[in-house]
Amino acid sequence: MLIRIGDLHRRLLRASPELYVGAALQDLAARPDPATWLLVFEQFASFVVLGLADLARLQAGGRALLDQRLGALGLPPSPAVELDSPLEDARALLVPGGYVLVLRDDAPYGVLFEPPAALAADSLLAQAAGWRPPTRVLNDTEQAKAPTQPARPREPLAPVQQRSDRYVNTDFAAEAAPGQPLDKREPLRVGRWYFFRVHIGEAEASSLETTLVPLPGQVLEDTADIRVVIFSEDFMVSDASGVLRVPLSGPASVVERASTPAGIDANDALLGQRLLFRVQAPDGRRGLFSLRVNMYCRGMLIQSRLVMARVGPGAPLSDTGAQRVSALEFNLSPALAPGHLSAIAPHTLSIMLNSDPAGNQSFRLLGQQGQELFASSATIGEGVITSILSEARRALQSASWGIADGWDGSAAYRYKPGTPPATLAAQFKTDLFDLAAKGARIYAAIKNNLGQGKQGAEQLRELMRAPGVVQMASKVSANDVVPIGLIYDHPLDSQNMQQVCPQFEASLASGRPLAGEPCFVGKCPSYPDERIVCPAGFWGFRHDIGSPAPAPFGPAVALAIGYRERPLIDMAVYSDMALLAAHAQNIDQLPATVQRQSERAAVIEMLRRSEPQLVYFYCHGVLQESNPALLVGSKAAPGVFTTDNWSNLGIEWPRARPLMFINGCHTTALSPAIAFNLVKVLVEEAEAAGVIGTEITIFEELAQPFAERLIALFLGGMPLGRAMREARLGLLAQRNPLGLAYTAHAYAALALVALNE
Repeated sequence: MLIRIGDLHRRLLRASPELYVGAALQDLAARPDPATWLLVFEQFASFVVLGLADLARLQAGGRALLDQRLGALGLPPSPAVELDSPLEDARALLVPGGYVLVLRDDAPYGVLFEPPAALAADSLLAQAAGWRPPTRVLNDTEQAKAPTQPARPREPLAPVQQRSDRYVNTDFAAEAAPGQPLDKREPLRVGRWYFFRVHIGEAEASSLETTLVPLPGQVLEDTADIRVVIFSEDFMVSDASGVLRVPLSGPASVVERASTPAGIDANDALLGQRLLFRVQAPDGRRGLFSLRVNMYCRGMLIQSRLVMARVGPGAPLSDTGAQRVSALEFNLSPALAPGHLSAIAPHTLSIMLNSDPAGNQSFRLLGQQGQELFASSATIGEGVITSILSEARRALQSASWGIADGWDGSAAYRYKPGTPPATLAAQFKTDLFDLAAKGARIYAAIKNNLGQGKQGAEQLRELMRAPGVVQMASKVSANDVVPIGLIYDHPLDSQNMQQVCPQFEASLASGRPLAGEPCFVGKCPSYPDERIVCPAGFWGFRHDIGSPAPAPFGPAVALAIGYRERPLIDMAVYSDMALLAAHAQNIDQLPATVQRQSERAAVIEMLRRSEPQLVYFYCHGVLQESNPALLVGSKAAPGVFTTDNWSNLGIEWPRARPLMFINGCHTTALSPAIAFNLVKVLVEEAEAAGVIGTEITIFEELAQPFAERLIALFLGGMPLGRAMREARLGLLAQRNPLGLAYTAHAYAALALVALNE
């Protein structure tokens, strides 16, 4: 591929001040990634650049094709030398304006080029850092008439920036040859040991990635460490974790090794460039098998890949004949720039749930506490977790309107203001016991299937005792949505629950904020007693939780929302809501500028024209032919927003990246799985920073106090996960557990940030 001078500073990498573009063959051969060197030469009054990585793509055509390409640029056929040839032998073959082709095993590998002295005056080789190309390339006639500049002495090549385009590359290597990638067209052998390799750098021909996802550099502020963890129920993995450091520019390097090949020198360059994971193909079995490759930054999952590998003969997995492929299934940040990643808040635990074609579902967990790493996985049989999650949501529904089935439009809200204290206390106890039993089943399903067995289960329980930041990551499937706030992890005998935690009752009576009380900071005195139910056992009451929606090829995960002067709230409403007037008045009193519309056309105009920090839909949720939708307007003039409307109507906020809050009251048809499709659209296409939604149908009497408290805290600068927890605890202080019905599909530490003018 030919590259004009305008791209030069973005493309050049590792050019030496002592050598003209690139370099002596000895230097080239000694570098860890020789394909990053470049050929630079003058064509008319402009420069073009041919990257050595591009030369590799010409190997199929051999030298003849390469000579034809370069000959078209006026360069004569080149002599050739092998990569390990002495430098002086190669230099002896150079002629002014010509080049020497470097071969590796008779295939084009690189080029040594030295310009004639006559070109030195305005040559890039003399003024690499400051030279700018002409506005256009001169044709032959113009070039002949152009005045000749007097020759000047050569100057050394000025330092230039390194390349910043980086990709995640994955491949396999034989155990005996860890530095040489296997041909991906060949299947793995049954029971054989291999090295699975991970590298972040320039795109490599050996990579298994079906879609190469670049990691382009931005204006960076810091390096970032990325922990890579391998999970598999098919392959035996001897060392499952290692760390790559992504620098400000250039390829990543290894700072914590996974596996080290036997007999290799500790200083071998390979160990500093790639993470090597020693894995064994299934023994005695042939077919398709998988590896899950998760990448974490500060404990937060940022990318997840599913690697499918054929063991034994079989049909290829791609039209290129590959027998191994890697597909990116979860991606929070397509850029993954170090300056972006370094801003991520440390996470206590990251959980990923994904389902396979057979219906099995796997939890992949990574936790970080001090210097201790917890990494494990749990695989649960077909339909088991789906049934458990369904029962948990039914318990929420029963708590809200007294019937476990979906709301039929007639059942009344059970936690209405003014409920007699005795009645409230009795139903709170009943609902708390029911929710705890269902939440404990979710936790048991995870811990009882952990790959580390009983020891891993206890390690997980201890890791989660104190409050922390937790991520729930599901891939691109709406079936992998977990009401993580409902997980209950205190020891519990669900068949012998006798009382609500006395310390919790004392905390309620004190009137102090619950967040600072003993139970909610990991010091519940009733913790060991399986007969006592404490609300602090629910993760939603104890941890700052975020469930960011994956956008494999969408915008990077939003870490903050900036504003100037005052935050802006765009509020879209269904105007016939019975309690709207008081709610609107309370929202108007918050420290923000609020603009509100109801009629659909006016809502569209408002959303198109503004750059809000919060978009708040106080509306109904409806289902339009299996398509989730939001209903605004009124009974007389209803207006519907479906998933296709946002991009088609030009509603998007690539600069503002607002948080969306969908407070869909009296919704009868939207299950969390269906609603998740709307969340994906709002994040990927409208480029919202995240979406707050609900697990079940909610009522205005719940929607209003939760929203008013949450929005006030968020406007005050509190991170979203913490604001969600505080809003839940605010309801809990009134003996209402239904704050657990809300979920934040966003980064847990997402916060409003005032921007300097």
